[in-house]
Amino acid sequence: MTVIADIGDNMRAIRKHLGVTQERLAELSGLSVNFISRLERTSDQNVSLKSLKRIAAALQISITQLLENTDFNNNEPSEVQTNFSKIDQLCFELKSKDPKTAIELTDSFLRILKYTK
Repeated sequence: MTVIADIGDNMRAIRKHLGVTQERLAELSGLSVNFISRLERTSDQNVSLKSLKRIAAALQISITQLLENTDFNNNEPSEVQTNFSKIDQLCFELKSKDPKTAIELTDSFLRILKYTK
């Protein structure tokens, strides 16, 4: 299988792992939902390095990670993986916020955690 054939599958797996919709990925990357959908569902894609950089930046990963096989690709997630996925999703959402809001939310979470056992 060629590297290009894996990009859509890996992108979908990472996107779903982070709890990101195609629409949200399109919004964050500045690419169209149609392009994201087509890239995920077809193995014969001609995708530019510029588009890969935009997708990787939106997902907060490296381009290399789009090309590598992911551990959670095509597997039923265990409870532990699901919990880590929620943590990854929370981190992703915090990183997607403007810095001031992200810091305020982080401070709030840390204050809550201080009072839990």
